[in-house]
Amino acid sequence: MGFDGVRIHYENVVKLGLVESLLNYTQYLGLKVIWATHATYWNVKFPTRDFPNETIVQSYKAELRTIAGNSSRYPHVLYVSVFYPIPFPAVANITYEECMQRVNSAEFNNAMRDIVAYVKSFGVKCAVESEGIPWDFPVRFIENADGYFIQPFSTRKDDIDAQHIINYAAYFEKSGKKVFIGEYGFRMWRPAHHWDFGMVSCEAAKAMLIKQYFDFASSRFEIITYFAMYDGDGGWGLVNNDGTLRLSGWSASEWLHNREKALEEKKWQTYMTVGIIAGAAAITTLAAITALNYRKLKVLQKQNKTTAQS
Repeated sequence: MGFDGVRIHYENVVKLGLVESLLNYTQYLGLKVIWATHATYWNVKFPTRDFPNETIVQSYKAELRTIAGNSSRYPHVLYVSVFYPIPFPAVANITYEECMQRVNSAEFNNAMRDIVAYVKSFGVKCAVESEGIPWDFPVRFIENADGYFIQPFSTRKDDIDAQHIINYAAYFEKSGKKVFIGEYGFRMWRPAHHWDFGMVSCEAAKAMLIKQYFDFASSRFEIITYFAMYDGDGGWGLVNNDGTLRLSGWSASEWLHNREKALEEKKWQTYMTVGIIAGAAAITTLAAITALNYRKLKVLQKQNKTTAQS
C-alpha cells in the first residue's frame, strides 16, 4: 500500500511469543516499527485505576523486557511507546476528580519515569503517549521520555479537524521534545461505550478525508500514522477481512505512492543540481588553472626574450 512502517499493539504478540518473528519479518519487508504498550493493557489485564501497584508494574516490565530486549538488536525499531495509564472515569468507575488525583500523583509519575528509564536501559528510544484530550485530562511531562505520541482524533464529523490536531500537539510541544501522531483515523460506526470521535458518514467521505489528513499532517509531523488497517473496535479499516482494499484503502495507497514518486523526483532533482554545481566548480577550477598557467607561460617567454637579447 505504500506505508513506511507498522505500529504494533503489544500484549498478545508477547503472550504468543511473536515478538522476534515480527521483528524479523518487518525487517525483511523494510518496514519501520513502533510498539504501542500499556501497563494494564487498556483495563483488560488489570484495572487501570490500580496503577502503579507492584503487580502491574512488574508484569508490565516483564513484557517490556521481551519487546525492548529483542528490539535492541533491530535498528528499524523507532520507538517503544508507553501510554499514560489514565483511569478514565467512564471505564474505571471513579469520579473525574479521583482520576486526576491519580494521574497527578507523585507515585503515578515516578512510576512512569521508572518505566521509561527501564525501556531506555536496553538502548531503545522510548516515547510517552496519552489517549486523553490534554485540556480535559492534563498529564505531566515525563522528563526522560524521548518524545510524545498523540491521538488527536477528529471531534467533528466528516472533517479532519485540523485545529484540534494543532492544539493537541501544542500541549506536548511545550515539553521541548518531539511530537508525533500515534493514532488518527476515521470510522463509520463505533461501539456504544466509545467516545464520539473520528466519525464519518460514509466510505467515500472517509476516502477523501484520509488524503486531506495525510496532506496536512505530513507537512507538520515527522511521524504520522493511520489507525487502523482493519476494523477492530469501530469501522476504522482500510482493508476488508479478505484482504481486499476498501475505497479508503485505495485512496490511502494512491496518496502514499504519489508521495513516493514525488520523493524520487525530488531526489533526482537534488542529484542533478549537485551535479551541475560540481560541474560548475570544476569548470571554474579549470579556468583558474588555465589562467595561472597562461601567466607562467608569459613570464617564461619574457625571460627567454631577455636572455636572447643579452
